[in-house]
Amino acid sequence: MNLHPLKDSLINELHNRPFPVVELPAQVSSLVFLHSGDRQAELDKLSELAQSHGMPAPTANADCYYQSFDKFDLRWEYHNEFSTYTVIRRGQPEQPFCAPVFSLLGEHWVDNLEGQVIAANHIDLRPASTAPTSQEQVSQLFNDQRLVGSKIYDGLATVWTSVQAEEDGFIRTLVVDEGLAPSQAGRLIRNLLEIAAYRSMTLLALPTARLLMPEVRHLEQRLVETNGKLNQLNSLDDEQALMEELIAEATQLEKLVADHNFRFSATEAYFNLTESRLDMLREQKIPAIRTLKQFHVRRFIPAFNTCMSVVRRKENLSKRISRTSELLHLRLQLSLETQNQQLLASMDKRSEIQLRLQQTVEGLSVIAMTYYSMSLIELLLKPVVVENYLPISQGIALAALTPVVFLGAVMLTLRIRKNLHS
Repeated sequence: MNLHPLKDSLINELHNRPFPVVELPAQVSSLVFLHSGDRQAELDKLSELAQSHGMPAPTANADCYYQSFDKFDLRWEYHNEFSTYTVIRRGQPEQPFCAPVFSLLGEHWVDNLEGQVIAANHIDLRPASTAPTSQEQVSQLFNDQRLVGSKIYDGLATVWTSVQAEEDGFIRTLVVDEGLAPSQAGRLIRNLLEIAAYRSMTLLALPTARLLMPEVRHLEQRLVETNGKLNQLNSLDDEQALMEELIAEATQLEKLVADHNFRFSATEAYFNLTESRLDMLREQKIPAIRTLKQFHVRRFIPAFNTCMSVVRRKENLSKRISRTSELLHLRLQLSLETQNQQLLASMDKRSEIQLRLQQTVEGLSVIAMTYYSMSLIELLLKPVVVENYLPISQGIALAALTPVVFLGAVMLTLRIRKNLHS
């Protein structure tokens, strides 16, 4: 069999980045870094950490690294725009709520990680026996901030969070176990962390959208003014000047699209990922408490729609510029055709004048031919005594020959014209 060289790698891609299997209770801390694209620098840091703990280092050019250390599990994943570092500490229920698990890696190592933190999350997974029993107790864990929560996985767990960063910069989440299996707990951790990461990456375009709104609005106003000038054009120069103005607007718009197209395209992809991860939680509402889905509908989706409105306005503006350009181009063509018609009419008039001049010249030519022909005949007849042969004088003979010669010249001219036309 002739196997495709990518056969195995394509299958392996389906099993890449598996979810962890977590025994409860557990505490999770995660950092999401916007990276510069230097994967090797991150691999070197991970190799340094692995060597200090006597663990295997990541392989060359790896895009993920999962390793169980003595006191914790470390999960590193490299994505197109960001990298995630997740530390999981298992089976220590005596720990304070959302204690910083990254302290197990060493503050110096964490502080020297490459990139800028775009998302930071603590997740505390506890059995129902050690978890708060009332909403008031839960609210105290989140410093009395407004709570967002729901039953998930068909009632196998309850999630509580405020979706607000605490003093350490981390967003805290409490998960109360009500029957989760270790694999379900691992999928839950992965879903919650991906929701937080993709949500931040989606909102990364919001400041850009707000900055672009005045510029897009200015371009829209300029285009309205340009369209208003279409009915005020008086000459070809006016039309060419308006076309140059339209080209300048199109150039400015294309620059906006080129500069920010990737960011807004990525925003749409991250938004879809966030929504799909939310659906995976299968939330059930707790009375008087907003679910994560409801929280997203209230704040996250409007922010995303703001970003997409800028994209749609740019696309609409591009179409309007194209239509205006087509109208102006059509007007230019009509103007050129009008000029061509006027030029052709002028050429017809000039040709008619030339024909009349030619006919005048032809008439003068007939007279000249007759004159010179009669002069030659007179020179021929001068030495001859006409009276000896004809009963008329020499003058009468010349006078009689003049009409004949004239008609001959006319016939010759007509013949030449006929041959030229044919």
